Amino acid sequence: MSLYGALVGVIAAAGILVAARGWVGVPDRPTTPIPDIDPATVAKRVGPALLAGLVVWGVSGWPAAGLAIAAITLMVPLFFDAARRRRELVERADALAAWADMLRDTIVAHAGLQQAIVSTAEVAPSAIRAQVRTLAVRSGRMSLSDALRRFAGEMADPVADKIVAAIVIADAHQAQNLPHLLGEIAETTRQQASMRQRVETSRAKTYASSRAMVIITGAMVVVLAAGSPAFMAPYDTGWGQLVLALAGALFAGAVWGLIQLSRPVPEPRVLAGVEGRGR
Repeated sequence: MSLYGALVGVIAAAGILVAARGWVGVPDRPTTPIPDIDPATVAKRVGPALLAGLVVWGVSGWPAAGLAIAAITLMVPLFFDAARRRRELVERADALAAWADMLRDTIVAHAGLQQAIVSTAEVAPSAIRAQVRTLAVRSGRMSLSDALRRFAGEMADPVADKIVAAIVIADAHQAQNLPHLLGEIAETTRQQASMRQRVETSRAKTYASSRAMVIITGAMVVVLAAGSPAFMAPYDTGWGQLVLALAGALFAGAVWGLIQLSRPVPEPRVLAGVEGRGR
């Protein structure tokens, strides 16, 4: 009886929330473009999740367990994608710092801005070499300012914005302190990358503990289901499946929260929204 009362309370609370939303109104939110979806990537991620869910459902006879396993399996690649993205940000920051040093040394050797970019295109760090090569080609076909702005837009990185802003200002005003400014940007970038690396090292322990907890919990459920069927028998009923679905949803929500926390926070950019503007 208490379960029915709780269910009625939840429905009543949802009704009150919907009525309040309808009375107050919902603020307009800016529409975001729908990202391109690669069918091969979707199949690669959804296929294993669907297979794992069906296998667990077929072996255990619990549809709730199959849904929970499918959801968790679907989220596992997102966790590794977040870790890969954090590593790429650190590598890109180091690469941009090294490229800023290359530009500084080349300019000090009495080379022009466009010549310095072309000279460093083939020796730039591998993490940004393709973008720097494209910048070198564009700098010979359009104004240096426009080429640099397009480079900043493609990189979409705050450090790249600082380098581009320094070069654009120096090109427009014939500044003489550009080598010193590039050196300062490189030093600041290295310090930022070092800080990111230290944070990543400290987070690694938390991620390892979380993965171990997920594995241990899953192994414990498998051992109990295989070694003590009587203990898990209540989950064979409809109410047992409802409770198991709730537990699986909470567990999947915890994994999703961990993924959200592991994603790198985007830093504010100097040239955001002005990459495509010319002089």
